[in-house]
Amino acid sequence: MDKKARNIFLFSILLLAAILRLIHPFQIPFTYDEVTALIRTHYSSLSEEIRQGVMLHDNHPAGVQLFIYYWTMLFGYTAIVVKLPFLAFGILAVYFTYKVGNDWFNNTVGLVCAAYMATLQYPIMYSQEIRPYVSGLFVAIAMVYYWNKVIFKPEAGFYKNASLYVLFSALCAYDHHFCLLFAVIVGITGLFFIQKKHLLKYVIAGISIFVLYIPHLHIFFYQLSQGGVGGPNGWLGAPRNTFILEYIHYIFHFSRSVMLVAITICVFGIYSAFSKGFTHKKYLIISLCWFLIPLLTGFFYSLYVNPVLQYSVLIFSFPFLLFFIFGCLPELKARELIVFLSLVCFINTFSLVNARKHYQLFYKAAYEQPILINDSLVKALGKENYGCIIQSDDSDKNVSYYYIHKDHADTSFYFTDNLGCFTTKPSNYCRITDFISQQNKTYFAFGCTAQFDPIVLSIITHKYPYLVKKWDFAGGSFYLLTNKQIKDGATLHSFESVNGFDGRDTYWEKSNPVFVCDTLKFSVHNSYEMDAQHEWAPNFSCSLSNMSWGKNDIIEVSIKLYPMDTLKDVMLVSSLESDGKAIDWRAIQVSSFIRDTVRKTWVTAYHTLKLQDLKINYPNLILKVYIWNKGKKQFYMNDFSVKTIKGNPVIYGLFEKI
Repeated sequence: MDKKARNIFLFSILLLAAILRLIHPFQIPFTYDEVTALIRTHYSSLSEEIRQGVMLHDNHPAGVQLFIYYWTMLFGYTAIVVKLPFLAFGILAVYFTYKVGNDWFNNTVGLVCAAYMATLQYPIMYSQEIRPYVSGLFVAIAMVYYWNKVIFKPEAGFYKNASLYVLFSALCAYDHHFCLLFAVIVGITGLFFIQKKHLLKYVIAGISIFVLYIPHLHIFFYQLSQGGVGGPNGWLGAPRNTFILEYIHYIFHFSRSVMLVAITICVFGIYSAFSKGFTHKKYLIISLCWFLIPLLTGFFYSLYVNPVLQYSVLIFSFPFLLFFIFGCLPELKARELIVFLSLVCFINTFSLVNARKHYQLFYKAAYEQPILINDSLVKALGKENYGCIIQSDDSDKNVSYYYIHKDHADTSFYFTDNLGCFTTKPSNYCRITDFISQQNKTYFAFGCTAQFDPIVLSIITHKYPYLVKKWDFAGGSFYLLTNKQIKDGATLHSFESVNGFDGRDTYWEKSNPVFVCDTLKFSVHNSYEMDAQHEWAPNFSCSLSNMSWGKNDIIEVSIKLYPMDTLKDVMLVSSLESDGKAIDWRAIQVSSFIRDTVRKTWVTAYHTLKLQDLKINYPNLILKVYIWNKGKKQFYMNDFSVKTIKGNPVIYGLFEKI
């Protein structure tokens, strides 16, 4: 292929990379982590920024945080201005992917891998965030480009290339701990290939990298002493054994067509290599090792020490997975290559927009959407007719207040924390129950992020049972409810089964007629008496496949109780079983909803299961629900119901199949 055709192909790929990263540039939002990083730039001195902004409130090296600190100091906080360097890093990473692929294999491999880097959601999304991922991707692939010249082409400007290799390696160390790990792996690899006459100079280069990192060592050891990310009390769980398969599906958009194109190109390359001979075995092995070692290190560290492995930390070695997959491709003529590149770019871009819905999901910040929707509803319905609760895992509310000020949004809503529903007291849901019972407005809304407590939604829907509209977005949902029945309105539940103790109800164990009471009742149904001799009540049992059709559905359990005694040690229990084996068991004390002094009045207790947070990839799952009168208390119960709330199909849509 001539130079002109190669440059046209490369320019076209880089242009597409820029377009996909800069679509609606002024609408690219800040994520939660980005807002917290920006909030941590408001310290008055560099030493305070390092101490407060990095050491005490971050688990990453100081490099990116300090870059943002000085960048915003110079250019301000406008979103597109803050993101511009990271968008550039993403495009430059595409360019250097081509350069390394071309140097290691051939022009075809370089262009195909660059095309994937340009069009896959994985590198695109991280190019749109001011986090230490795309910056690390850029400095890592640039480091390898100059490392390759030092190791395999030392006669071509050794000192210049060695200096740039040292610089980019040091930047890797300051960017992210996994980027540092990758730089160490690359450096050690060089010891196996460096010419003997250049070995000393290479070792000196390695020492120089360490010297440049010395100012950061005290931060590194401090963060290490704090346990880093995850752990028993952390937010990040240990990876499953299927992590690598999930990762492969994720990077290829969970799309059969994207996978088929990638497999076809890969098989074509392998077939060609068998026909003509494998000419790049060394680089194929290096690529595989450079991808697998960080993956396996993160996997076993997460299992046995502290959970750290997630998709983002593998992005630094991601180009080398592409080199391994497509590294067998032969050099193709321009007419042949344009077919491959056009197919890759079209299929990936179509999947990005239509299947992954990137520009619909990523461009709506999960912590901003409830605030924006609430603001519009206040204006449309009026404060006299409308109320709202927002539940967020933004514990210090800095991110929420950022969006309130940014959007000049209404603040007449309530945060759940302010209502005291997340205290350690047994009555932790009583205050919010009382609050909702006192509402007299026609409409009430509930906005939440992904980590919400669905019991709060259940308490609200007890008073406001009719769904007007639901907004689903990546990372959260928003429900507008009313207490007036709507003709042809939306449906909140997709399944419902109620035990009224007036006969054998579907899915419910037959009631013992001795304990059925037809004189004391909450509704038209009979009540059922529990006492000191009566520990178990009729249970609910149903195949999960008969009551839930979405992996993000919520199972809601509610029961009316009429206490004659304190209800301590009385629990609502759920269990999931697969072929007779217990998969999940959980319970909630009904006293969480009932003050200890309450007697002889009907009250409601709830229990919920968020299927999105459970490992339910088991066959023949059966859900069982029951009351466990462990404390042998006396009470009556009525309207024991199990319902399925339709889940948010895109709540984890940025990282899971939609």
